[in-house]
Order: sequence, then structure tokens, then C-alpha cells
Amino acid sequence: MNTNTSMDRRFRTALALTAALLATLGACTNTPADPNTDDIASLLSVQPAGGSVNVAVGRDVVITFDHALAAGMEAYAALHEGSDVGPVVAGTWGASEDRTVLAFRPAAPLQSTTTYVIRAGGGMMDWNGHMVDLERHGIGMGGQWATGTMMTSGMGAGQSTMMGSGWRHPNHGSYGMVFAFRTAASGVPL
Repeated sequence: MNTNTSMDRRFRTALALTAALLATLGACTNTPADPNTDDIASLLSVQPAGGSVNVAVGRDVVITFDHALAAGMEAYAALHEGSDVGPVVAGTWGASEDRTVLAFRPAAPLQSTTTYVIRAGGGMMDWNGHMVDLERHGIGMGGQWATGTMMTSGMGAGQSTMMGSGWRHPNHGSYGMVFAFRTAASGVPL
């Protein structure tokens, strides 16, 4: 089986499993709600969570929210290699049908024993046009705010484009919330 077919299958499986899990947990308080409500969307989970180590290189990167995101918000999610100012990993972000899940499919497998950083843009908007609340659960998942100092100190390829309105939080000026994880040594099963 070629690598692309295997990665496509894992990506589709991750989205399907995430949707099934969210449907099963429908009665819980931290699950996606009707996008027609006026509630503000909150970040619900990031996988792998910030601070995770020995993450299998084939593990999907998934960001889940408790309410639907506005169309196009997947453009304000990124995976960096090395640090939050490191190069952006090539690949595709996709949204679930209900727009509560963003999942990343890298163009090539992640490297073993490497630090990666997931970034959720500080200016992300929900379905109703409200700013997404990244902080309520994000800090507890190992997240930290990406400051302007962090961004300008490492202006690598593509970094200057991550300072626009979808990336910057209008109230406190951060450039999103970041979650670092480290992949396992090669040979660790999925």
C-alpha cells in the first residue's frame, strides 16, 4: 500500500471517528452544539495535546470546537516543525461537515523525534461571527498564546502571512494559541 493511500485512509478514519465520538457524547456539556445558537464557540480539544511526547508519526492532528466555525477558518490553522516560528509543514487542513473539527493531513509523514507545534489562529471566527474562545480550555491542554515577539523573532518562510486578521486576536494581540508535541523515535506503531 502506498503512503498516500494509507494517509488518506487514516485521515478519513480520524474524521469519521471524531464525528462518531461527538455524536455519542451529544448529551455532555462540552460537546458541539447547534450552530444556530448565539453561543460563542470554544476550543474543545487539540490532539496531540500540548506537551505530548512519543507521539506516533502517523497520528492525525485534530482540533475540535464545541460550535461550528465560520467557513474558511481552516486557513487559520497550521502545523510548524521545530517551534512556533519554524517552517510550516506542507499538507492540507480540512473541516468536518458540521465545521466543528479541523484535521490536518501532512503531504509527507512527520519526522521521528521531532518537535511540532499546532497553531490555532487568534482571530478565528465561529459560525455566528463571534471570536472563537481559545483560552477557556486551551491553556489546560498545554496551549500558550503566540505573541508578536515570538512571531517577529522567527520570521521564516510563510511566517509574515501569519500576522493578519485571521491570525491576530483583536483584543489582546496574540497570533493564536500554540500546542507543542514531540514525535516518537522511528518504529513506534500507530
